[in-house]
Amino acid sequence: MSATLRSVDGIILQFCGASQVVCNVCPKRDNALRTMHSKHALKHVATGLHQRRARAWTSMGSKAPSQQQQRRQRRHHEAERLPSPADGDSDFTSSAMDVDNAVNIPDTHGPDHEVVPVADLWDAISSSPFYQVNETCDLYEELQSALASGEQLFSLPLAPASEEIGFDDETESDFGIELLDDYTLTASHDTNLNCPVSPDNPNYPWPSKAHYITALLFSSPRLPFSEAQKKAVLSWAKELGAHDVPSLYTLNRLQDSVRTLVGNPTEKITARSGNIFYLNDVGKAIAKDYANPLTRLAMQDYPEDGGKGMSQVFNGEKMLFELPSPPAAKVDGEIYFVNELLQDASGDYFIPERFFLASYSSTNDGADKQLHALGRADGFIVSDEREMIPTSNFRRSFREISANDDELACGLTESSHKYAKLMPNPLRAKSQGCMVYSVPLIIFMDDISGNISKQWNKHHAVYMSNANLPREMLEKEFCIRFVTSSPHAAPMEMMSAMQESIRKAAESGVFTWDCKHEEEVMLELYGLFLGGDNPMQAEECSHAGLHCNYFCRTCEVGGTKEYKESDEGYKSIFVPGKLRTPVGTAEEIRTQFSSALASGATEKIKKSVASSGVKDTITGYILETVVELGKKLRKRGAGVQAKPEAEVKAILEKQLEDLLRGSALDDAINPLLGVEGFNVHQDTPTEILHTVLLGVVKYFWGQSVYLLEKAKLLDVFQMRLDSIEKAGLNAPCLNAEYICHYKGGLIGKHFKSLAQVMPFLIQDLLPRTVLDGWTCIGELVVYVWHTEIDDIEIYLTKLSRTIEDFLNVTAKCAPSILISKPKFHFLVHLPAYIQRFGPAILFSTERYESFNHVFWLACIHSNRQGPSQDTCKVFARQDIIKHIATGGYWFDSVRKKWIRAGDAVLSYLDEHPEQARLLGIHIREPPVTGTSQLKKVTIDDGRPVAAKPVMWTATRCATLELSQPVCNAQYREGISLILGNGEKASLEGHIIFNDPSTSHTAIGRIREILISNSNKAVNHVAVQKFAFGPVLHPSLHLPTLELTEHEVVISPQEIVCIVNIQHDCVKSQCTDTSQCRLHQERTETTRTKSVIQHKSSPFYLLNAYSIHNYAQIRSVIPPSLRETSLRVNNAAEVRLAAARQIREKKAAKKSGEMPDTELSSALRDVIADVPAVFDRPAVKRTKKTQKAKEKAPPPQPGPRQPTITQAAASSSSHLPAPMPSHLPSLHLPATVPSQMQHSLIPPYSAPHSHNSLQSPPMVLTWQSSPALGPPRPLPSHPWPSNSPSMVPPMYPGQYGVPPYQYSLGPALPNPSYPPPPLHPPHSRQLPYGLPLQPSVPVMTSHIWHPQAPHSN
Repeated sequence: MSATLRSVDGIILQFCGASQVVCNVCPKRDNALRTMHSKHALKHVATGLHQRRARAWTSMGSKAPSQQQQRRQRRHHEAERLPSPADGDSDFTSSAMDVDNAVNIPDTHGPDHEVVPVADLWDAISSSPFYQVNETCDLYEELQSALASGEQLFSLPLAPASEEIGFDDETESDFGIELLDDYTLTASHDTNLNCPVSPDNPNYPWPSKAHYITALLFSSPRLPFSEAQKKAVLSWAKELGAHDVPSLYTLNRLQDSVRTLVGNPTEKITARSGNIFYLNDVGKAIAKDYANPLTRLAMQDYPEDGGKGMSQVFNGEKMLFELPSPPAAKVDGEIYFVNELLQDASGDYFIPERFFLASYSSTNDGADKQLHALGRADGFIVSDEREMIPTSNFRRSFREISANDDELACGLTESSHKYAKLMPNPLRAKSQGCMVYSVPLIIFMDDISGNISKQWNKHHAVYMSNANLPREMLEKEFCIRFVTSSPHAAPMEMMSAMQESIRKAAESGVFTWDCKHEEEVMLELYGLFLGGDNPMQAEECSHAGLHCNYFCRTCEVGGTKEYKESDEGYKSIFVPGKLRTPVGTAEEIRTQFSSALASGATEKIKKSVASSGVKDTITGYILETVVELGKKLRKRGAGVQAKPEAEVKAILEKQLEDLLRGSALDDAINPLLGVEGFNVHQDTPTEILHTVLLGVVKYFWGQSVYLLEKAKLLDVFQMRLDSIEKAGLNAPCLNAEYICHYKGGLIGKHFKSLAQVMPFLIQDLLPRTVLDGWTCIGELVVYVWHTEIDDIEIYLTKLSRTIEDFLNVTAKCAPSILISKPKFHFLVHLPAYIQRFGPAILFSTERYESFNHVFWLACIHSNRQGPSQDTCKVFARQDIIKHIATGGYWFDSVRKKWIRAGDAVLSYLDEHPEQARLLGIHIREPPVTGTSQLKKVTIDDGRPVAAKPVMWTATRCATLELSQPVCNAQYREGISLILGNGEKASLEGHIIFNDPSTSHTAIGRIREILISNSNKAVNHVAVQKFAFGPVLHPSLHLPTLELTEHEVVISPQEIVCIVNIQHDCVKSQCTDTSQCRLHQERTETTRTKSVIQHKSSPFYLLNAYSIHNYAQIRSVIPPSLRETSLRVNNAAEVRLAAARQIREKKAAKKSGEMPDTELSSALRDVIADVPAVFDRPAVKRTKKTQKAKEKAPPPQPGPRQPTITQAAASSSSHLPAPMPSHLPSLHLPATVPSQMQHSLIPPYSAPHSHNSLQSPPMVLTWQSSPALGPPRPLPSHPWPSNSPSMVPPMYPGQYGVPPYQYSLGPALPNPSYPPPPLHPPHSRQLPYGLPLQPSVPVMTSHIWHPQAPHSN
């Protein structure tokens, strides 16, 4: 230390602060003097550069700071000051930003300072015991007193001599390496991290704008930076000459200080199994929602009675009736709690039990919602009947009433004494006079890979949302909170930690700032429901999963396979069973633990799981350990006698106690089973993404594609999908080439788009039962994606009817799939969940699945050493940055008050929307209604220019008897315009508009858009009207439209929305195709694709299966056309027949023979059309039989004889098979004799000798070629032949000729000639292996392809 003091001479080297030293002779860095820690002074003095500079400086005879040095110091201090407000930045005090290098050297030429020669400087200093700091003090006396008192002189102990001492000062970033003067990569304006930032700083809690915007950039959820990338960005900024660029070290230190200031939510969790992971505190996360104006102002604090309608989660029955009521209401500044006596305006006493919002005004439908209380009137006897009064009638609270001892001296009767025990509410004292709100939470858990590569690196992640927010806010990424994740901990261990965090928050109370009412409030948290896919929800319910006998987590439906195949068991799948309860599940888990202590534990537990479907994963390892130990203890060895059963049981009980770590069994099992007010079996709602889109829609898609491929119709399907009208669907995922090429790898958005258009594509390609299934799916998807429900009773009735009809159709297509795929049964519970939680879209997991990408980005930017800790810290930093930048408050423990960021921070996002988008905040300007895009024409040089204005008399609108608005007015023609809802309506597009002639909404086609040449706004729109047909389409169940000659002129404000309308190609006989060029890389290529050339006919179909604008579509449909007919009218008979068919096939498979003829005939009498069109089991084929079949020559069919063609796995395999006794039929074309129109094909089963690996479908084709020779291929048409099982019934009086007559092609028989008679049923084998034609109709009863894509 003495050598260091000698090196600091006071002229060349000077102290600046307690431990910093400034050098006055060495080169500057960005207009700042070089500073260093005092312990590095000796090393710096020994450098050659310093010595040369010191000699040059002293050779000038300078014994005091020269004028040049003083100017240098003045320039340095001026550079450290921020620009004035006029320069673009607000000024702030020096305490706001103290920079390490900002040296404040006292003026040695002042009148109060003595000039001391350099040689005598040390003597002058050492001769005096005084040192000028802020005031004169005796350092010697202070040191003596400190030593005498035993006070530690140094804040940190000195390192041992043997220990290597590193550089811990960030300012000395060159580590002793001399750099040139113009070296700018080292940060020269780092902040003094030990000095707090003043709240008066406009950039608070950051010291400068540079620190704030850099921290904001590096905390973007969807644009994360690795450490290397951060360093590269900072270096890039410095190289370009940016000012005040902070160092990465400073940013990290500032982030730590900001996290400490706002509150660090991350905490370490150690599970019972020993797994370690980290969790962000739930209470601190929700507290930010109330302290942030962006979320708080959108919240609704009370459940709402929506009357007949429902649109939000707080309209559901659980929040409205089942959960504990919001605990308090504030009226005129006084807080009223539930279960406390109060007095209303009439002077009567009242005990409120529930608070809720409602609008019961009969005179004004648009009246504002008022807060009401449901409770009991109170006199001497508390009434058993509950009453409802508005809270605005409250006058005196329990606090005021209890202050008067004489007021309730009489007390209550004995029967009403139970109510007195509830008063006062415990929350009154706990809240310390603050208002109390309850916060329901939506919790989601999922598994996701944390790797960049395809290697699966499984992480479980838990997110949550504040259910007091409306649906529009819940969908935003900004409102999703990350809670925890881990690649090691089990899902239920993480859920247990989540529940414990909620319990602690509810027990202690979460105090936060309510920025809406500007007061401190207390929050009570509780879980509302758990979202997730079906396997995850089953685990949360302690359920064994989708593959067990009792496959439903909600009810006890199911049983053994034999029971489910019985008539009674099969029918039970169509209705909800006995509901499961948490008490019953917990009791079954305790029974399994009791069985684990007894002999034969393994089989007993298996039987318990098989007979109940209960399996607790959180205690699974405990159960397995006890069972395995019991096996070892009871095992008899050679010459070793087995231990007595009592001793074994005692050992197992001791082992169980050790594994439980002293806690009770009820505390170790699934904690969700014991949460008050939470029924885990009823609070894990059917999730529509995985159950509908990735469930039943995916199953039907996979098997429909299988049928199309076997019939060689997939190319026709792709051409139709390319030609489908997409306007008005809002479904961008209808890329035909991608969908057909990657048909087995589609995701939810593809199935959501396909469900809205599939009936138009397959109406004459697939059997009628399959078409019925897709029309049911179209209705179902529209219903479950409702965002608002006008009448909940009518809605649930229609939804239940659609689900039941869909299940009945599925039973006809594939009876066994209802047993093997539980997701079909899960649909039965969907109406109850909607009534409980609101529209199904509220408990859809699409928003959380999208947020998985943000979590994945956080994972891949981790060093993988502490994945759970890293992700928690990353999301905690992001949440804190978002909270501060959007105006959130936090509690300052130093100043003891709630504060927020500085003005510059709060206004930054408004001025920079691109930064707001990185935080998940999309600031969009509302569209201007009536703006349009001008029509353009191509001039000689190929450039497109706006078309010239046209006179009013030359427009289409002028011919529609519209008075000329302005004499000689000119207009420009437009090609599109913006509607009031922000949609874009194009020329020749279809819209719903308010018809001025009828005062009702109508559907029309835009024929002309006129834009005023003066104000550039759309003034007139010419619309050609559509007329509705009298009945629904018989097979598509959709309203039919006919384009009329009636046209009207409307204003843009009268257009309601765009709508999707499809051309009726079957009725219009659209058989022509055309070639259009493909576009790649935004360039037209020479490659072409085939599209349908629609004929100019007036027949169209309104797509009521469109999700977009579904409410407007339904309102425009006439009331007589809004109800669709049931696809299956004899539901009970179909279900019994389907169960019977399953048993037949099972028996036939065991015996290796075809099902009994009489049994099949009875079955066919019940199930109309083609039964089990998907249900085709896989049968193994022996090599010996296969070779024999390949050698058998196929017989040639006679002329014009229908042939059953079977598509084999290989085109060279021709397999003979017995001719079925009846040929299939649904609605046969005119070319098929009438005697064949009511016969059915029996369920196909290969003979016992034909154990084929894959039974191909049977196909009915027509052979018009001679008896010998190869069959003539049929030409390909966009609308191929309607098979006997595919042609829909014709419109009565609308189709002059059957539509299939014009779509079968010239190779098909002419309907004008009588067809040749078909051979009667016989046992002679018919040939297989004839090539399938593009227009071949598929006729099969067993086409359940085991390799078709499906999911469970």
